[in-house]
Amino acid sequence: MGSEQFTADDETILSFAVNYTRAIYGSVGIAINRVEDYFISNEQAGGYAVIDQDSEAEFLTSQWTVPNNAIDVFVVKLYVGGTAGLSPVKGTCNKDLPFPTMTGVVIELVDVLTNQVLAHEVGHYLGLDHETDTTNLMYKDVPNGGLLTFLQGIAMSTHCFIEG
Repeated sequence: MGSEQFTADDETILSFAVNYTRAIYGSVGIAINRVEDYFISNEQAGGYAVIDQDSEAEFLTSQWTVPNNAIDVFVVKLYVGGTAGLSPVKGTCNKDLPFPTMTGVVIELVDVLTNQVLAHEVGHYLGLDHETDTTNLMYKDVPNGGLLTFLQGIAMSTHCFIEG
């Protein structure tokens, strides 16, 4: 959001985050095949280039969702309040649902931690809850161990956005 604020270095960080997410999910049989980029300018984003509260993240996803069969991930430069991302657990595949239903994922660009924030929040969208094991990607704090289990892979494979 607020694409003018993102630098070439930021785009490199996001590219690494996508590749990291592909590798983690690939280890449990979940393929991330296509990634499409859409840019929303500062003017278009209005006050949502910086997220001050979770309800703004929820509203953002309901206003800017893309009509397709994929998870929309919105990247912002700042998510105030110590939160690096937000996603519903077992996110909807009906992107036409009105606010306050969250129809995507919102993450903050946080340098190298963006890798784990993206992968972690996508895990929530695909149905995973927090884990107590610090080596697991779904451990509540980032950085974490970045690993997924076979059973988590099976659970995610049932989400309607995962093609079998």
